[in-house]
Amino acid sequence: MRPEAPPTPDEIARAIAFEQEHAEAEPANEAAGRELAARFYRDCLSAQPGKDVPDLLGFIEHLSKEESVTNKDRGPHRAFWSFKSQPEGADREIPHRFLARAYGESRGLQVLEDTPAGNQLNSYFLGNPNVVDALVEHYGVNADKLGIAHGEAWDTLSDRYAEATEGLVIAFAADITEDSVLGKTEMPKLLQSAKVGKENVRFTVPMPQHEHLPPDIDAFIANDPIRCQLLMGDYDPEQSPEEFAMKLHAIDVPEDQKEVHGRIVDRLSTADSYKDLNPAAPEAKRQRVRTNSFLPGVNVSHGIIPASRSGLTSHGAIEPAVAPHIAPKPAGIET
Repeated sequence: MRPEAPPTPDEIARAIAFEQEHAEAEPANEAAGRELAARFYRDCLSAQPGKDVPDLLGFIEHLSKEESVTNKDRGPHRAFWSFKSQPEGADREIPHRFLARAYGESRGLQVLEDTPAGNQLNSYFLGNPNVVDALVEHYGVNADKLGIAHGEAWDTLSDRYAEATEGLVIAFAADITEDSVLGKTEMPKLLQSAKVGKENVRFTVPMPQHEHLPPDIDAFIANDPIRCQLLMGDYDPEQSPEEFAMKLHAIDVPEDQKEVHGRIVDRLSTADSYKDLNPAAPEAKRQRVRTNSFLPGVNVSHGIIPASRSGLTSHGAIEPAVAPHIAPKPAGIET
């Protein structure tokens, strides 16, 4: 079975079981929060035997920087996830983090939350209010500093996990958003890696249909090597086709798709609105020629590929704008 093949009924059931187990393990009251906070404190003491008072935030940082992000019992391919979707055969949406874990168990994929570092940090539930309150009340932790340290730890783990990738990237995501860890940290790292790049990214989740895009353009951006280089905001219907053309122009495409890529960029860049791209629109209007404002001084006619596009590297995705830093990643969960 291909590692990116759709989930089986057993994998869907296992993902739901993982979700239920996670919900049951999370502290639901003050007593459970105190118990978990005490375990966290004991682990800090064990890791820092020379200190009478352990450095709790330093323990979190050390864990994120030094503990392994590779499960020795799994294979080389790594799962990356963001948000959730409803797989065929499921009666509801399933968070992708749990679907990824089901694949990891049945198909031998690496999953961050199942690595030594990810599993340990995840087990402390340091984003849970009951745990945070107990650490503040009984161990003198500053809640704001704890939140920052916890978020930075997950960012560090995500970065290290992506950097360690040598096999295929199995992505559990529909549209990739710029405020997700996958969009702002992991995928850019993977695309820049000489060991990964766009050629080794596979999506398990079908890309949603985008009603404002012509079917051929929508199908083009659903190709894995194209899809992994785009963010949902790049083809936002509230933006102009020309803005999308700028983003699409900047990406690196496989050699056998360059001609189609060029034609699509041309069509987008010469349309005033997505309604102009409707196949039913008059042919003369769809093929008109005008000066392209994102290539100053260059007249781009239908089907002509700007020469400057050939200068990209084979692995990178050039983003016209850098996404702003969003709040730190909470306890391995994106909402």
